[in-house]
Amino acid sequence: MKAPRLLFAVCAALALSLTPAPADESHFKIFGATSYVSPLGENDVSIGGVRDSVKASNKLGWDFGLEDRFNRFAGLEIDYVNATNDVRFGGHTIGDVELKPLSVTLDFHVIPTHFIDLYVGPTASYFLKGDAHLKPSGDVTTDGKLAWGVSAGLEIGLGRTFAVIGGVRWVKVDLEVRDTSTKLPVDPLFSRLGVAFRF
Repeated sequence: MKAPRLLFAVCAALALSLTPAPADESHFKIFGATSYVSPLGENDVSIGGVRDSVKASNKLGWDFGLEDRFNRFAGLEIDYVNATNDVRFGGHTIGDVELKPLSVTLDFHVIPTHFIDLYVGPTASYFLKGDAHLKPSGDVTTDGKLAWGVSAGLEIGLGRTFAVIGGVRWVKVDLEVRDTSTKLPVDPLFSRLGVAFRF
């Protein structure tokens, strides 16, 4: 598929464009977190001859990822989020949809200390194809979709290795139901809270 290849090609180009830092400044981070997914998109669609607004509801999912620091101020983060959100039509739940973005973020560390680490950066997300269960359509599949967004995060170090992390990310995306013209407006805001191990 062209979209995932493009995503990783961009990552490789970004990595090669940055000068590696001395060993004592670089570090590798692996993290896990809960992710509260709040879809902000909403659109009017017609279902069974009735036209009303369709919107995905807020749900709790999980997030797992890693970051490799090129130097004190920049790093490349890769993470995967998995959540299943209810789909509401006119205020009534008509099914659910899977949100499974694989994301790459170029983190710029604004406050790069061991105790407080604040970072922001652009994000490229590829939403993997997922299952959607919608009434009266039944089980359908959403196509993979490349999207763009922005992320911000904060780490609070509790010693040299362990840290508590938090962050937010917004991505602009509409998921398309395969073999139909139906689009599910998502534009999700991801809020995460978890722990990280730094090496």
